[in-house]
Amino acid sequence: KHQVKSDDEEGEGCNVHGYVALSTGGGNLHLAPGRGLEDFGKESLGGGGEDFMSSLAHFIEQSFEMFNVSHTVNKLRFGSEYPGDTHQLDGQVRTVEDAYGMYQYYIQVVPTVYRKLDGTEISTNQYSVTEHMRHVQPGTGRGLPGVFFFYEVSALHVEMEEYRRGWIRFLTSVCAAVGGVFTVMGMADRALFARSRSGGSGLG
Repeated sequence: KHQVKSDDEEGEGCNVHGYVALSTGGGNLHLAPGRGLEDFGKESLGGGGEDFMSSLAHFIEQSFEMFNVSHTVNKLRFGSEYPGDTHQLDGQVRTVEDAYGMYQYYIQVVPTVYRKLDGTEISTNQYSVTEHMRHVQPGTGRGLPGVFFFYEVSALHVEMEEYRRGWIRFLTSVCAAVGGVFTVMGMADRALFARSRSGGSGLG
């Protein structure tokens, strides 16, 4: 009972989106391609041992099936967004040529509190990530091809706060800029004066 693959499906993939409740102690989220095994062994209910062996052989064949786990991470968040946040994996494309490849992301999640001018707070998370590509030998039972996100929560946390610059800091910046301009003009004036004196002494 083989399914004929349509030419229109060639090169297509899955678009996965949603929300997942994660443990604060760390864990993993993985996307592993495969086929459903709902019908495995059902042929043997009619008393046909050969049908069961055929189903078993088909199951073993599927365990050696090759998959293309190339993927694009469109958006990944570990909490609410806040002004000025950056996300390392957004829009990243990974082309995996290994048909038995396990692409792994190791993510360090950092709890973050963003405090606005009006006093409201956004409790969220930042993250940093490293990547690793691993070959899975088929039939060994040491993993499946797919995309895996391993994460752990950092013991440290970050607090950010919005603030306005006061008039004193503004006046200090203006004075520093004006002082810099006068200093440069003074240096240029001395250089021109020294050059004019050296030119006049040569003529005499």
